[in-house]
Amino acid sequence: MALLWIEGFEGFGTSVGNAPNPIGIIERKYSTDGQASNWDIETGRLGGYSLQLDYSGAYIQSTALTTDATIVVGFAVKFKDLGNNTFLSLYDGITQGMNLRLTSGGEIIICRGVTSIETTVGLALVADAWYYIEFKVLCNNTTGTYELRVGGSDVASDSGVDTQAGTNAYHDRFRLSTSSSSAYAASFDDMYCLDGSGAVNNDFLGNMRVIAIRPDGDTAANAWTRSAGAENFDLVNESTCDDDTGYVESAVSTTKDLYTYDAVAELADSIKGIQINTVCRETDANSFSLITVAKLGATESDSAADSIGTTDYITKTRLMETDPTGNAWTIANIDASQFGIKVN
Repeated sequence: MALLWIEGFEGFGTSVGNAPNPIGIIERKYSTDGQASNWDIETGRLGGYSLQLDYSGAYIQSTALTTDATIVVGFAVKFKDLGNNTFLSLYDGITQGMNLRLTSGGEIIICRGVTSIETTVGLALVADAWYYIEFKVLCNNTTGTYELRVGGSDVASDSGVDTQAGTNAYHDRFRLSTSSSSAYAASFDDMYCLDGSGAVNNDFLGNMRVIAIRPDGDTAANAWTRSAGAENFDLVNESTCDDDTGYVESAVSTTKDLYTYDAVAELADSIKGIQINTVCRETDANSFSLITVAKLGATESDSAADSIGTTDYITKTRLMETDPTGNAWTIANIDASQFGIKVN
């Protein structure tokens, strides 16, 4: 696996200018966060939605994703104001490693922890404009490398440098953030993260767009119990999760629900991967594991069993770089696929 994370911020709320909804929905997916009261849902870069981190040290941080020496993070960002603002950090556990910091002149400082390594020249980013930024780091304390791209162009890079701030020669997670000292807001959209392993998706992907599709119909496999209504998919297809208002549930091993999904629209380029997001929780004292299922034609692909481990809602993710038959994703085979859930 090389592609590790995809995020379009499409499932966290639909009311522009207001906080993510329901309360705590982002924390269900991201392992660490700060100043959630300073998050807003805003209009996305190419439609849909984005997440704005307003100020006072607001941030979201991923779970541990890799131990590979190479990591690449790409995302769209829009700065409301220009100022001393660390907006992307790579971490080794709790240790801040390589990170990007904005200046009041619209340049980007590349840092290792608090140590400045290089500052771009002539970049001159402006406020209130979307930019697509990609940052690649090979982590090592003597032979490290980095490359920063903005809009696909290399604006800063070097090799044979110390890019290792932590104990390990890797960064295992990322953090999106805004300043802790001034009211500098940053909006984020269309994000990916990958490492250097695998045969595909192991280097810069370029300017990416992330869209969301949702269930639009039941299939023959709809054995989970409905909380109400006549169709299972209709209880799990809302734009933002409505928690206990409508849901499907099962306590029977191997019980499966599969759904058809909205057609993929507005995509003309290659598809690098898909990420299936399932909001779930345990409803009694019996622990269970969830399997995420993808099916294309007669071929069905099950994820590894993933323990839920809590009676609070949590978001489980499965990332697939290829379709269930092992071929590259296309619009046609996404449209023909079914996705769903199974009790382990």
